[in-house]
Amino acid sequence: MTDESVGWADRAVQKVRRLLPERQIIIRTEGETSYLRLSTALQVSVIAIWVGVAGWVGFATVGFQNQKEMIAEKADAISRSRQAYRKLLDQVSDYQLSIVGITRDLKETEAHLRGLFSQNEELKQDLSSTEVALRSSEEERSRIASARKQMNDQLELFSSELRQTTGKNNALEAHIGTLRQHLAVVEAEKAEIAAERAALDDRLWALHNELEASSAKVALLESNVRALKTDLRTVILERSAVAVDNDTLRAQVADLESTLDSERDAHRRELMEISERTHGQIAKVEDVIRRTGLKLDKVVPLPREQATGKGGPFQELAPDMSLSDEDDALRVELERRLERWQQVVSFYTAMPLAKPLEEYYITSYFGRRKDPINGRYSMHSGVDLAGPYKQEVTATAPGVVSFAGRRTAYGRVIDIDHGHGLVTRYAHLAKIKVKVGQRVDLGTTIALLGSSGRSTGPHVHYEVRYNDKPINPSKFMKAGIHVQQQAKTGD
Repeated sequence: MTDESVGWADRAVQKVRRLLPERQIIIRTEGETSYLRLSTALQVSVIAIWVGVAGWVGFATVGFQNQKEMIAEKADAISRSRQAYRKLLDQVSDYQLSIVGITRDLKETEAHLRGLFSQNEELKQDLSSTEVALRSSEEERSRIASARKQMNDQLELFSSELRQTTGKNNALEAHIGTLRQHLAVVEAEKAEIAAERAALDDRLWALHNELEASSAKVALLESNVRALKTDLRTVILERSAVAVDNDTLRAQVADLESTLDSERDAHRRELMEISERTHGQIAKVEDVIRRTGLKLDKVVPLPREQATGKGGPFQELAPDMSLSDEDDALRVELERRLERWQQVVSFYTAMPLAKPLEEYYITSYFGRRKDPINGRYSMHSGVDLAGPYKQEVTATAPGVVSFAGRRTAYGRVIDIDHGHGLVTRYAHLAKIKVKVGQRVDLGTTIALLGSSGRSTGPHVHYEVRYNDKPINPSKFMKAGIHVQQQAKTGD
């Protein structure tokens, strides 16, 4: 230790001794006197003990007071929790009632969608049955063409046999003519022999034998002629039978052609009915799209290739398989309308036609309005739907959540991408129940109604955007009501 520190300690001890000098306490008992000596060190120890006890008592008092306050706060918290639990039970009861209503709407919407799908399936079945009937007609025509070819081959065979028989007949007639000429020569020789009989007796026997031989040949020729005549009559009868068969076949071919024409007419009528029915459905869907305020030629334009695109390999049709210009035009028109139907239905199913709330009233419409906070005129890009606090907010069409979080003016907000450039926005929410990238269906609960962000009370700011431009959501909701009315009336 240094001299300075030693000196400081000595000075401190001297100050304590001056403040607490050594004292004596005189105690008298039964005439006897005794002294109790209180040294400076003992006084310092007593003071230190007293200070420690006082500090501990103060600390215990403060701790007891704090513990008492904490117990009071916990009692208050338990009371508030009980009140919140009772409110939560009331809200759960309200939510159950809301869920029952939403389930009823979901069933109605599902029935409507199933009706649309069944109509699509009926169109497909009609097309399938039409294709089967067309294929059966083409197979029947092929069988008729094959039978006609076989009959032509048989006719050619009969004609060839008839020509051969005619040639044999002509040869026999020529041979008979030759025999007749020979017979005339023999008769002339016989006359000469008779004239010369007297001189030619030696040749009479020989001529007689030659005559008998000639007679036998004549008899044989006559027998052959009779046989040829019989054959000729047989050929003539067979030719008549063939002619009768040809007439029967011609009648059958005429009947088959008439039947084929009838089937073609029925097929054409069915195609026309399908085409008109498809055209009517397209017109209904296009009317719904127009009611939303969207321009039909921009959101679902006619495909360019539908008007100008043509191509494909060239395959020449057989004469029997060729279609009339009317049938070909009808088929092309039906294909065009079916393609248009698929196009408009694809956009129609992505349109947000439902309502985001079960119970609501509109507090602010789309367009120019006076701002509820600063009172100045501004552009309102959606509609404000007020309703019970923490009411369930549902998706108005199927899609994918593209944003779910907070924005300065919107508060808690959700964006849902429905495809085809359509996006719906739900703002000022109390709680968000979906995540970015999550796929939601029509009627899926996505949030609870609140008053977050720049808001004056519980409501949902609902927007419909097409290609990032706001559109009046009221028109979409009115179009949805129109669709529901059509579904109920069966139009």
